Amino acid sequence: MRDFFSGFKFKIIICVFALVFGVLIYAAVSGGITSLPETVLTEISKPFIAASNAVSQWVEDTLDRFVNADKYKEQAQQLTEKLNEQYQQLIDFEKIKTENEQLRKALKIKEENEDFEFSPPCNIISRSQNDITGGFMIDRGSDDGIELYDPVMDSNGLIGMISELGPNFSRVTTLLSDDLNMGVVTFESKVIGIIENDAEHADNGECLMSYISKDSGIKAGEIVKSSAGVVFPGDLLIGTIKEVYDDDNGLSVHAVITPAVDVRTITDCVVITHFKGQGVVD
Repeated sequence: MRDFFSGFKFKIIICVFALVFGVLIYAAVSGGITSLPETVLTEISKPFIAASNAVSQWVEDTLDRFVNADKYKEQAQQLTEKLNEQYQQLIDFEKIKTENEQLRKALKIKEENEDFEFSPPCNIISRSQNDITGGFMIDRGSDDGIELYDPVMDSNGLIGMISELGPNFSRVTTLLSDDLNMGVVTFESKVIGIIENDAEHADNGECLMSYISKDSGIKAGEIVKSSAGVVFPGDLLIGTIKEVYDDDNGLSVHAVITPAVDVRTITDCVVITHFKGQGVVD
């Protein structure tokens, strides 16, 4: 018996009784002696009640998912369809906004050039990463009234011409290409020259104007426009002269032109399908 009172088990029992006794004293002080049994039972049962509530909630949630699975699936499907509808409305809005802006630009060009006839607004659909001249494909073709060698422009100026044609697509060769030779004239000094590009200037996004007399008086800062011809109409903005330098022959000069349109970054354009004098050879 003496071993029992000095053993580990007896110490545990004493600790348990001390804990219960402490709870009873706390309950007596805070709630009164008459509520001791109720308080003790409440404190003892709290963990069991919490566990029971948790299990009950889990069972309820699980049964709800099984019972209402079809309902939740239908609601999720409806929500997905609603979101897709809103996304499509947003896409349509942006498309209409873009088309309106393109039509506004075309109308501005038409007001300044009454004899011009245009294709519908064109979007650029692809570019060749290896093409230093910035050539690209558009989403309009012969079905839209476009023909080979038709000029291409936007509200800022000339871009190039149609060099390849399909029913619903076209390839555009830009002002930077050495395949495009056209007459140009300076706005101030009225100096006439020919766009005759090379790879060095094309790589810098520049055009080269050649066949200029050394005593022409041409100078940097002048505006350059197209000369009227059978392929290109006159007075379309080409760009601004960046610099003038002597040719190797010592008799003529070249003018480097910064184009008015950055052909490598534009996203839309319009094709001139007809203008006065187009295709007419005197």
